[in-house]
Amino acid sequence: MSGVCGPLLGGAFLAQLVAQRLAAEFYFAEREMPGDPRGLYRARYRVPAALAARVAGKRVAIVDDVMSAGSALRGTYVDLQAHGATCVVAGALLVLGSTGAGFFAGEGVPVEAAARGDFELWEPARCPLCAAGVSLEDMAAATR
Repeated sequence: MSGVCGPLLGGAFLAQLVAQRLAAEFYFAEREMPGDPRGLYRARYRVPAALAARVAGKRVAIVDDVMSAGSALRGTYVDLQAHGATCVVAGALLVLGSTGAGFFAGEGVPVEAAARGDFELWEPARCPLCAAGVSLEDMAAATR
């Protein structure tokens, strides 16, 4: 492994510390939200153009502070692959549930964690709160 990459914000700070400890290169991915507000895993994570050429051909660890659905690490993983990097491990201080870890298992990427905990995550069609008609707050609308 020659580099460590994390999604901004929390993951990138952790990635920087891990990279320093391992004497590896540090990279980060920035979050981009598409204009369409529908769907799961909408956010994309992009390695900035200035770093993209540096990741090509590298074996990279991706890390985040917490992984539940794994959307930040998924997005980082996809973009690193698009730039020719090979992700050799995904890690987090805390892995909640199995959704994110299951994605990486399917990709053949091992997941390491300092701690693990239970966490239930449902797609909207299977969500018991949605079935019961319980309204959820749109945090994006609340901050406008």
